[in-house]
Amino acid sequence: MKQPGDILLISCYELGHQPLGLASPLGFLKAAGYPAAGIDAAAEKIPSSFVSSAKFIGIAVPMHTAMCIGVEISKHIRAINPDAHLCFYGLYASLNADYLLASVADSVIGGEYEQPLLSLVQSFEAGDSVPQRLRTRPHAATPFLKRLSFAVPYRNGLPRLTQYAHLDAEGTTVPAGYVEASRGCLHTCLHCPITPVYKGRFFVVPADVVLADICQMVDMGAQHITFGDPDFLNGPGHTLEIARGLHSAFPKVTFDI
Repeated sequence: MKQPGDILLISCYELGHQPLGLASPLGFLKAAGYPAAGIDAAAEKIPSSFVSSAKFIGIAVPMHTAMCIGVEISKHIRAINPDAHLCFYGLYASLNADYLLASVADSVIGGEYEQPLLSLVQSFEAGDSVPQRLRTRPHAATPFLKRLSFAVPYRNGLPRLTQYAHLDAEGTTVPAGYVEASRGCLHTCLHCPITPVYKGRFFVVPADVVLADICQMVDMGAQHITFGDPDFLNGPGHTLEIARGLHSAFPKVTFDI
């Protein structure tokens, strides 16, 4: 699994942002020595050669639109490479686990998905059984809700920030980056898809990891940062530290929450 082309991650849609759903797990995989490839289907074509050579293919589904597109993409993947292990990961993987496993997926990972995804890849490499907290046919599992040791997201090789959302302000248009300082949510609003997965829990991403990610996106040309947390103020002390760190390092970079 450590040969180039063995692991392919695909993002389907992230509201016009450079996909954190690729960059974050790519960071975990790279830190563990796995040279995975990432493709953003919203901004580039998926090369058939990438699909045909992959042994493990992960599809990021952080929202409903992404899941619907991912299901269609998975049908094409099966036609090209029926032997690849197909894993759906992200918020909507858990919410639609029964449907995905009955139709297109070999496994689904919800909640804090990066470490379980890495563990799944490692289990395939070692020839071991599927790790706990992963739902596969026919094994059931709940979302993974444990604190992770985060890696800095890996954005090299993803489409340029200029291909994504921009900020229009005061007659200028500037590239915008996207990060998350926390995942999950303390609130349990009944209309929200986060509630049945996280059940009122939230997890912070360490400030140094968030600021390192912001730094690399500024180096890539970002002049504005969007924080995509479900509720940026779930942990006010944490987010204030990040906001102050952002302003201290890049006083001209704006942000929204």
